[in-house]
Amino acid sequence: MAEATAPAGDFRAKPRAYPRWTVNFLAITTFLYGLVLSFTLPWTIQEALFSPETGLADRGPLAMAWGCALIVIGAVVLLRWITVQALAFYEHDRLRRSPPSDLAEAPFVSILVPAFNESETVIGALKSLIGLDYPSYEVIFVDDGSTDDTFLKAFPMAGQYANCTLRVYTKPNGGKWSSLNFAYHKAKGDLLLCVDADSGLARDALRIMVPRILESGVAAVSGQVTIRNRHNFLTRLQAAEYLLGNGGMRMALSALGAVTVVPGPIGLYRREMMERIARIPGTGPTAKAHQGSGAVPGPLSGETFAEDFQLSLSALALGGRIVYEPRAYAYTKCPDDVASLMSQRYRWMRGTWQVYGIYLRTLRKLVRTEKKALLLPVVMTVLYPLDIYLIPLLNFFFWGAIGASLVLGQSMGFVISWIGSVALLNVMTAMIYILEQDDDLALAPLVPLLDLYQSILVNSAWVIAGVDEARGTGMRWS
Repeated sequence: MAEATAPAGDFRAKPRAYPRWTVNFLAITTFLYGLVLSFTLPWTIQEALFSPETGLADRGPLAMAWGCALIVIGAVVLLRWITVQALAFYEHDRLRRSPPSDLAEAPFVSILVPAFNESETVIGALKSLIGLDYPSYEVIFVDDGSTDDTFLKAFPMAGQYANCTLRVYTKPNGGKWSSLNFAYHKAKGDLLLCVDADSGLARDALRIMVPRILESGVAAVSGQVTIRNRHNFLTRLQAAEYLLGNGGMRMALSALGAVTVVPGPIGLYRREMMERIARIPGTGPTAKAHQGSGAVPGPLSGETFAEDFQLSLSALALGGRIVYEPRAYAYTKCPDDVASLMSQRYRWMRGTWQVYGIYLRTLRKLVRTEKKALLLPVVMTVLYPLDIYLIPLLNFFFWGAIGASLVLGQSMGFVISWIGSVALLNVMTAMIYILEQDDDLALAPLVPLLDLYQSILVNSAWVIAGVDEARGTGMRWS
């Protein structure tokens, strides 16, 4: 976002000048440390739990089960870390050695901005969009039946600017997906950038993303989503969470051309891919429940609570590559209280499960006809069940094992050492991504707390979402 439009106190990335070898040295050291932990700590824990001195083997089958669980969980977590971070470190270094290409001819871009009750952020967001450093583009703002003065604030800003035209529309409420479809039908560009009305873009974001989408086979580009409202402990924790998620898993998937979620605040698509997605037959029974006056058909679907995930996954199923560009920043506002955070994660989790079900029912069949999409079944069969089903259960199981061991009077010295060793590994990893993403060094001390944050807060939302999804509980669509 242009500095002039940044609200006071909001975070903005500040590029640092440092020799490239320093971050490479840190990455290599961190990876080697992770390998050492992977090969030694599970066996160290095994020796500590089952040695004659601790006597765990004599405490019955329950104690044995808890001890074995700690070993298995540790091994799974570290194996996952090695795989993800090896790909991520490689891709970060490759990108840093390849500066963004200059465009001989900049293709016209349409920016699609859906909004619902965004009175507080709409002016700042639109100012950031009309001030982008890009030769020729348009901004299409769609108010989705807001009940506040979002449209009244946005409408006077419509008009012609130096490099762009801003058009402002309003429509009956139908959900974010329908607003994006409305903007899609109004758009003139062959490249479509989807953004959120509570986010702002860095001035060079579009100029950096466009060369990536012009690469062979690339159907979409995910930008870097960064938390801007770091005003309390909870929002800073989320900033650290985004830092690791973007720097690790999203970058690892980008190395494979298989980023599964292009986030709502900043995602660039080819129109031709959008057109192909719009022709995929809908199969979800919930689609029929969202055909009111505000519904607009198009590439975005109303079947789930995660239209961005479904759009990305559809593009991958059709054989497109999706990459992540960490140098294109979107500054977004995250929940600043526990209730709002729980509500957000509840929606995300239910939406993720719903889209995964659509993949199994429909999109998987498309993959069979697209040779370029052969990697997707591996990601969706191995990675996603682990992340959306098993990892949350392992978190519960791990902390339950800790509690049970304490109740049983088990010495926890080695387990605490293991937790501390992994925490150090996570801090070292975070330092790499702080440097790569020009983020705040103050996030590093918060990283050891992320496991508790995710296990207690995020997993609580996971449980509630799981119960409601199993019961088929409805949700109010904005």
